[in-house]
Amino acid sequence: MSDRALTIEQVGPLPIPLEPRAGSPKVVLVVPAHNEEEVLALAFAEISKVMDSLGVDWSIIFVNDGSRDSTLRVLEELYRGDDRVSYISLSRNFGHQSALAAGLDNAVGDVVITLDADLQHPPEVIPTLLEAWRQGYDIVHTRKVETAELGGLRRFLTRVAYGAIGATANVEFIAQASDFRLLDARAQQAIRELPERGRLYRGLSRWVGFRQAVVPFQAGRRAAGSPSYGFRQLASLFGRAFFDFSNVPLRAALVLGTVAILLCMAYLVFVLVAWIAGKAIPPGYVSLIFAFAFLSSVNLTMIGVLGVYIARIHEEVRARPTYLVAQSRVRGS
Repeated sequence: MSDRALTIEQVGPLPIPLEPRAGSPKVVLVVPAHNEEEVLALAFAEISKVMDSLGVDWSIIFVNDGSRDSTLRVLEELYRGDDRVSYISLSRNFGHQSALAAGLDNAVGDVVITLDADLQHPPEVIPTLLEAWRQGYDIVHTRKVETAELGGLRRFLTRVAYGAIGATANVEFIAQASDFRLLDARAQQAIRELPERGRLYRGLSRWVGFRQAVVPFQAGRRAAGSPSYGFRQLASLFGRAFFDFSNVPLRAALVLGTVAILLCMAYLVFVLVAWIAGKAIPPGYVSLIFAFAFLSSVNLTMIGVLGVYIARIHEEVRARPTYLVAQSRVRGS
């Protein structure tokens, strides 16, 4: 991470004034892990070093998200070696957001901090997150200023995707945001009580409101192993953000339908004027093919958009749980 001093930037208007907090909070860290056997011990050592220097009561909950390697064995060793360590092992790989949900559902403290296990979320940022909490902020996001391992194509696609989401979503997303954030206990409880099962915490944490801030940071390289978050996962993430927090695709059907009607009416007026003026009307094969192809494309696109929303409704109505636990070693539960 860069040696540049971290800043705390307010996000949006404050619903109530900031009220400084005193005392030492109980901090719970939630760390999802998927195939992270090579980095877990190092990550815990780095987190421990930072947390111990803060002089706060802290604990950590790892969430094993259906790992295929020896992640579970490493977590058991950490659990037996330090009474501040707990872990939850899910019954299969449910995805990063579901793993976060499992951790947040079991975290009990004044402050909850979520971060990844690969050390691309530097533990050195945690003191600044807690400083923002002490200033009175309830939710403190982080924004990646730069990611060392990110290629040019992915940087471009990420900027485009966030731009599209920002222009259409009914919630103000933080560009280049990550799931490295601090939640006050009240904000954590508000998010937990939301009824939806398909969760995107980058959007939900903005939707609940409260007093929010963001801390820009420079993400480093993975400490070990290979990333499992590829273009497919990125597309899924932004697809959920686009459809879960925006009705613009549905409104687009009305706009395109209106445009198609106006074009058809304009062509009809052209034909009538030509007929009244005694002009020969040119054969309409090209126009007919164009109109058919255009209207068919509009219909297929809108059917696809409706299908996405219906699939979202189907997921919520059938009410399957967000995750299933195979083994829980959460201390005090």
